[in-house]
Amino acid sequence: MDLLQEVRQISRQVQRSARQSVRSADESSYDDVLLAMLSDRIRSGDARMRIVCYASAAELGVPVQLQSEHYRQAMNDGLSVPLRVLFWTANRRMQAGRRPYQQASALSWI
Repeated sequence: MDLLQEVRQISRQVQRSARQSVRSADESSYDDVLLAMLSDRIRSGDARMRIVCYASAAELGVPVQLQSEHYRQAMNDGLSVPLRVLFWTANRRMQAGRRPYQQASALSWI
């Protein structure tokens, strides 16, 4: 349950920051800012934060793609079973949420 609370907390923080950022910058869309913020956190975080942010993106329906290296790290870095379950649950949710037109146009930000 702690991991789920952490995912939801990250989701709320990123959404709040994205709304504030969009208000101050007229040309950026909320979706673009949200994607960029989550991508930055995934790119700069450790393995745990990467998985939590990836799960947050899946929860919010933000189409991020992980590099294959991140998949290997999720399985080889000695992560706890709950973190691995969170990763694979988020991955399945992310894949199920992609539509054919989204897969063709989704950018690999990570």
